[in-house]
Amino acid sequence: MSEKIKAITFDLDDTFWDVKPVLINAEMKTRKFIEDKIGKLEWGSWEEFKLIREKLIIEDASYEFDVGKLRKKLLLMKIQERVSDEETANELSESAFQLFFQERNKVEFFPSVLDEIEKLSQIYKLGCLTNGNANIQIIGISKFFKFNISSKDVSANKPSENHFHKAIELLGISKEELLHIGDHKINDMHGAISYGVQALWFNPNKEIWDLEDVEKPPEFSTWQGLTEKIDSLYS
Repeated sequence: MSEKIKAITFDLDDTFWDVKPVLINAEMKTRKFIEDKIGKLEWGSWEEFKLIREKLIIEDASYEFDVGKLRKKLLLMKIQERVSDEETANELSESAFQLFFQERNKVEFFPSVLDEIEKLSQIYKLGCLTNGNANIQIIGISKFFKFNISSKDVSANKPSENHFHKAIELLGISKEELLHIGDHKINDMHGAISYGVQALWFNPNKEIWDLEDVEKPPEFSTWQGLTEKIDSLYS
């Protein structure tokens, strides 16, 4: 094992799996579930969603980092356009959210992800740092990880230092002994590097590194052979 690296944290969405089709499927099934109960609804555009989200955050700052709470509120607001009874609306929105959450955790891993995290878990302590609400217990990979820190857990989104600080605290190691792996240039790479931990960029689409104020970290585009790559980079 590398003397420099004692633990590795991973982002989840778009690092272990492609999240876009997962969320689209979950959204479509949730909408159908609601409309089967109360009839067709006008769901609005992405721009309208962002405006509503911004207004909700002004009212309650936790909507910015608690994606489950935000989704429940948005579902309730939509249902209340047709359902005036508060108890009925709340019950339907809760059922709709549980359906969404169930579908949101039906993911398809990128090739070799499971093989590599199993190998890495035998060498390093592993953890997950996510801005979302993917549930590693439901997905079935919790046995590989010491923890899964969400934005809700630390009241902030990456690239804030909160995720990384909590990971260091839980692992009982120094910053220099932690490697963070993720796909997002700002949330994962900039966040990790700014906090002082080492970073490895998952870049499957061969994107250009365009952050002028942050030195480009090492990168990889496929999961196969990642354990060996980490050993060669950090030993």
